[in-house]
Amino acid sequence: MSFTMRFNGVDMSRFFRITEIIRPIGNTRNVMTDEAPALGVNIQQIKVGPKEHTIKFDMKTHRPADMEAMKHELAGVLNVSKAVKITYSDEPDKYYMGLPYGDVTVENITRWFQRSEMKFLIPDGVAHSTSYKQFDSPTVSSDKVTFNLTNNGNVNAYPIITVKHHAENGYIGVVNTSGAFELGNREEADKETGKHSEILFDYRESKITTGLSSATAKNTAVLNDTSQTLRGTIGVDNSWGRPHLHLTNRGGTSGNNAGSLTWDIPADSAGAVGSLNDYIWWRQIFWAGASNQLGFIKVTVSDEQGQFLYGVETIKLSNGLDTQYNFFASDGKGGYNILKRWKFSCTHQDNHNPFNQNRGWSDLKRNNDYVTVYYWGGYHKIPVPQIRNKKSAKIHVALGAVGNRPLVTHMYLDSIYYRKDYVPFTRDIPNRYPNGSSVVIDSETDSVAVDGMKKPGDVVHGSRWLSIPPGDSKLELYFSSFIRTKPTVTVKFEERWL
Repeated sequence: MSFTMRFNGVDMSRFFRITEIIRPIGNTRNVMTDEAPALGVNIQQIKVGPKEHTIKFDMKTHRPADMEAMKHELAGVLNVSKAVKITYSDEPDKYYMGLPYGDVTVENITRWFQRSEMKFLIPDGVAHSTSYKQFDSPTVSSDKVTFNLTNNGNVNAYPIITVKHHAENGYIGVVNTSGAFELGNREEADKETGKHSEILFDYRESKITTGLSSATAKNTAVLNDTSQTLRGTIGVDNSWGRPHLHLTNRGGTSGNNAGSLTWDIPADSAGAVGSLNDYIWWRQIFWAGASNQLGFIKVTVSDEQGQFLYGVETIKLSNGLDTQYNFFASDGKGGYNILKRWKFSCTHQDNHNPFNQNRGWSDLKRNNDYVTVYYWGGYHKIPVPQIRNKKSAKIHVALGAVGNRPLVTHMYLDSIYYRKDYVPFTRDIPNRYPNGSSVVIDSETDSVAVDGMKKPGDVVHGSRWLSIPPGDSKLELYFSSFIRTKPTVTVKFEERWL
């Protein structure tokens, strides 16, 4: 039988032919004991160690010099400082996380044909399924949602639980035989006189196309300045299987040109128009396909008199990859001040760009004369005394081009919604997880995210990250007692084997 192996994404067949793969049964077990009073011993602890794989292989080239060059190249591939993904052709449904260790001494049968073996350490000690096992058909009762789960692995699996809300909720509790995990506040009430938050427009995900058609005005945006002419056209692009709004026509090549959309902030449930307490969440992509591409995205807020209040811009004005993310606000004199600047590289890589294909979540939160800006995992609260007591009235988005320079390839608006905070009410209260929000409890990485943003503070003290035992088991989820419609919940996990 012929074997193939991939190490850290590299097909190792280009270096050698595998003759044998030795994978021991299970793992090393270290048993700690002490003396029993009369007979035998007492077991104090059992520790299951890592796995070790041995790969025996042949290397063959046409010339001795080629052999030495290939050995150097192979050494470079194997030179990793942490465990990486390893797959074998005889286990197509599994992968391992490992790294080589020890010497790789070769047997020189001839200079052009050599035989050797190498060892790989699997620190986590398990094989992982290559695909997630997903459960999305729970039993829904009046007080809980129950999953009947099957883990065909022989060790615990770590679930990723996604809760998509269809009504306001303040609490999520998850329970199984491994423990209990809680988010939010179990005692959060729903019926009282006070103030709450209301989503006044919501164009997230596939609804972004509705946002395009529902805009109250086009090419009339109130931005931080007039350095761009608003005469472009915004349309829909469906890259990567999801809809985005993008600049389909810049409208001209003289100076900066842009297309814009404006949404009026609707009246709240109390009939009040305008707000001093805004929350704007959106998802944008800003990923250049070439270093000479330029462009900008602006998200701004204007007041009841049509004057600019505050906003952010993502802007690339020069060759290279350097891109700015700037927060600016009114200076109270008809102009603006840039109050915070950040820089990133507009590539596809996670460590370069917070606005690449798989991310792009952003938000602004205003409380009268303070605005909190989210950028790359951090929140920055900035005083803006010039906007004190000036009510927000409209939200604007502009997508722009710089002269006749090539436009940034992936410059999109994927989602946007507006929430007004501190709306007076007599029946409901602001709840932690609004209608439409998505909560992901990830026991693989011990993290919680709400609408794509990390929320470690939501985890109740004393909670335990859950695991799914081998075989059949139950997982139960509980929510606030006042929730009107149960969320849609999915559970997925990698099965794992010793």
